[in-house]
Amino acid sequence: MKKLSKLVVLVSAFLISFTQFASAWTPSKEVEIVAHAKETSSTVAFARAVIKVIEEEKLLPNGVKLTIIRGARGGKARNYVLNKNKDPHVMQVLTPSQINNVILTGQEVGYQNAKGIAAMVVSPLLLTVNADSEYKSLDDIIKKAKANPGKVVQGGGDFGQVASLVGKMIADEKGVDITYTPFDDEGVLQLLGGHIDFILENPGQVFKFVKAGKMRILASSVKLPSMPEVPTFKKAGYKGTILAQYRGLWFSNENSNAQAKFYSNLMKKVAKTQTFQDYVAKNNLAPIATHTSKLDKMLAEEHEAYFKLSTELNLIKK
Repeated sequence: MKKLSKLVVLVSAFLISFTQFASAWTPSKEVEIVAHAKETSSTVAFARAVIKVIEEEKLLPNGVKLTIIRGARGGKARNYVLNKNKDPHVMQVLTPSQINNVILTGQEVGYQNAKGIAAMVVSPLLLTVNADSEYKSLDDIIKKAKANPGKVVQGGGDFGQVASLVGKMIADEKGVDITYTPFDDEGVLQLLGGHIDFILENPGQVFKFVKAGKMRILASSVKLPSMPEVPTFKKAGYKGTILAQYRGLWFSNENSNAQAKFYSNLMKKVAKTQTFQDYVAKNNLAPIATHTSKLDKMLAEEHEAYFKLSTELNLIKK
C-alpha cells in the first residue's frame, strides 16, 4: 500500500511537471518591438539596446526587429500593438507618455488594453541650458521668469510628456509663468541656437552636447555619478514631485500570463548582460526590475496619478 502511495505521488509529480512543460510558450516567429518616438530618442535607444542583447546572445530563435510608428502622441503605435496586433509576437516600448497622453487626448486605446512585461530602467530628467546662457542655476531661471512673465521659454516634445508636466509643476510651485513650446526635436536644436531658455531632457538627448561644451546641466532629477557637481532638483530648490522617466515593454492584454512571463524572463536575462549594463552606465540610467503583475499595478497607479495631476493643472476637464 505504501509503495502504491509513493507511486501515485511520483506519477502526480511527473504529470504536473509535464503539464507545466507542455504549457510553456515560446515565440514561433520573429518578434517585433515597436517604438513610438523618433530615431534619435531615448525610447528608440532603449529598444535598440534590448534588441542588441537579444541578437548577441541569440535569445530568440526567430530573431527580433524594430519598427518605429510615430503619430497621435504615440496613439498610432499603441493602436498597432494593443488593438490591431493582439499578438504575443508584437510589443511596444513603454514610457510614461503612453499612460498620460491617453488621458490628455481622450484616446480609447491605453493601459487598460495592455499587459505589462517589464520596466527596466529609469532615465534622469536634466534641466539643461545653452552653454552661453545667463542662467547658472534653477533660481536664475525663476528670477528671470518673475521679472518677465511668459517670456522665459521651455522647449520640449508634445505637451503632456513628463518633461512638460515637471516644467509646469516647477513653475506653479515657484509662482511664475513659463511658456512651453513643443518642437519635433524636443527643443534640442532650438536650445543649441539660443532660441529658447531651457529644456528638461534625458541624458541621451543632451550629454553629447554637454561634453562638447555646447550645453550645461543645472539640475537633475537624480544624482548623477558622472557629474557629482550637478545638484538634484531638491538641492536646487524644487521640493515637488518628480515624475519617473521609466522605459520598459508591454503588449496586448489579450495575450496570456504565460506569454508575459516568457518575455519577463527574457528581459531579466537581457538586464544581466554586460552589454545592457554598459548601455545603462553610458546613458546614466538607473536600473529597475518591475515585472508582469507588479508592473500592471504600477501602471494603474500611474494612470490614477496622471489623471489627478492633469485635472489639477486644468489640462483636462473632470
